[in-house]
Amino acid sequence: MIEFIRPHFLWLLLPVSLLFVAYILLSRSKRLKSEQLIAPHLAQFMVSTEHKKNRLSPWLLSFFLIIGCIALAGPSWQKEKIPVFKASDARIVLMDMSLSMYSQDIKPNRLTQARFKILDMLTQFSEGETALVAYSGDAFTISPLSSDSTTLANLIPSLSPDIMPSKGSNVLAGVTRSIDLLKNADYLHGEIILVTDGIDREDIADLRDILSKHTYSLSIYAVATESGAPIQLPDVGFLKDNTGQIVIPKANYAQLKNLAASYGGRFAYFTAGEEDINTFKPRVKNDDALNESDQLSEQLLDGGVYLTLLLIPLLLLLMRERVILLVPLCIVAIAPQPSAAFELPDWLKNKQQKALDAYQAKDYNSAITDDNAQLSGAAYYQTQQYEKALDAFSNDNSATGLYNQGNALAQLGRVDEAIDKYEQALDKKPDFEQAQHNLNLLKQQQGDGDQQQGEGDQQQGEGDQQQGAGDQQQGEGDQQQGEGDQQQGEGDQQQGEGDQ
Repeated sequence: MIEFIRPHFLWLLLPVSLLFVAYILLSRSKRLKSEQLIAPHLAQFMVSTEHKKNRLSPWLLSFFLIIGCIALAGPSWQKEKIPVFKASDARIVLMDMSLSMYSQDIKPNRLTQARFKILDMLTQFSEGETALVAYSGDAFTISPLSSDSTTLANLIPSLSPDIMPSKGSNVLAGVTRSIDLLKNADYLHGEIILVTDGIDREDIADLRDILSKHTYSLSIYAVATESGAPIQLPDVGFLKDNTGQIVIPKANYAQLKNLAASYGGRFAYFTAGEEDINTFKPRVKNDDALNESDQLSEQLLDGGVYLTLLLIPLLLLLMRERVILLVPLCIVAIAPQPSAAFELPDWLKNKQQKALDAYQAKDYNSAITDDNAQLSGAAYYQTQQYEKALDAFSNDNSATGLYNQGNALAQLGRVDEAIDKYEQALDKKPDFEQAQHNLNLLKQQQGDGDQQQGEGDQQQGEGDQQQGAGDQQQGEGDQQQGEGDQQQGEGDQQQGEGDQ
């Protein structure tokens, strides 16, 4: 089926047709006048052969103009698919390298057990890509996204707070670095597994602000106890604060679990068995995850340029004795190309085709063109300018256009709007597998987050209730203690009177 990329140019056929009809009528009028002046049996000898040949020129010119108008309209009978997403799962193991990892509430210390547990986790990640990021005062990529778990396994035993360039516990930098790795690899979905012994309360709000802008989930593995323990530094002793008090870092399980549940993640704390790391097994198999979409958009290829090859012989007939002027043009057009497959020379390609070539060469900035919003949207998408990509895709209300809008909205963290766009795409194209798959993933992620959020709120409420009961019992104990002190004072007074 032939589609036209620029159908408005077909309106040019109307003036061309009118001019041709006007010429026919004018020619007929002249011929009638000539027949009236010259007898028919003499006209065949008096009208020159050159004049008869010239009668072909209007027909050739009209055919030339018609073919030219159709070429300008951009007939297309083939499409080019532009890939977007990766075909596998992605996860970032984000490891806390603050000094508190030396605490010994978990023997021999938190750091040692954390390294063992991560090594066990890697055996579960047989599919997809995994990266390793460590943070202390700043965050550093230890290993980029890779399907080679052996490399990660060799790096983990050497990790310790001592090798970090700066001290501290900047979890915000760690999460930001993890998100950047996933975005740069074009993953729409991914999981950040934070291995830590705790998060400062003041960092929670900032973490929520960062994570709310993306569709990545945050899972937390707590390598610490709620009672805590002093930080035993190698060859130094216990870590102390500015007042000289020994620092005892503790893990707040309820707080960490609530944070993970809010962003579709999972939570577990250290146990001696395997049930803790089993929590982080991949939820779905690789072929059920967000696979590579065959396209960001099905890009129509302009076939009008091929019609220009048909215009060349017509132009030769029209020019006749001046044909020598077209010889250099013909030589360039038929010159052999270096590639085995036929490819049009650049001078024959229009702006849209050059933009598509730039996109395929990953020169996305050059692929942005006013002539094609879908191609520009794809280029903006690849350069992570999702707002501009959304604006470009919004001009297309087809099933594919709505699907592309959903992808851009999902990258911007506007999950509800993305779900709505996927549903609209499915209304127009019920068999749109990519849209249905992405819709199911977002709904599943949203449902898991709501369920875990509810569980976290329930546990938090029970904890607050127990805390209130404890405060009440503490108050009753203080009251009883006060009564005991009063009785003791009365006894001392009576004893003093007896002594007197």
